Amino acid sequence: MDAWEFETLLYTDQVVRWSTLRRVGGVIDVRASGTDEVAVAAAFAAACAQAVDRARDPGKYGDEG
Repeated sequence: MDAWEFETLLYTDQVVRWSTLRRVGGVIDVRASGTDEVAVAAAFAAACAQAVDRARDPGKYGDEG
């Protein structure tokens, strides 16, 4: 089962920013932050979609050695 953590209190001075990161062991972190709640929610959905794609095709993101 996939688990997603969304930290709603982590905001920056930017309207929105998001990222995914593969950690050692294959865990993919998904992060979204910003000053606009709607934009952050949309960015989080985009980041989750990228995380799924990244898990399915790690070479596309340079995750394979």
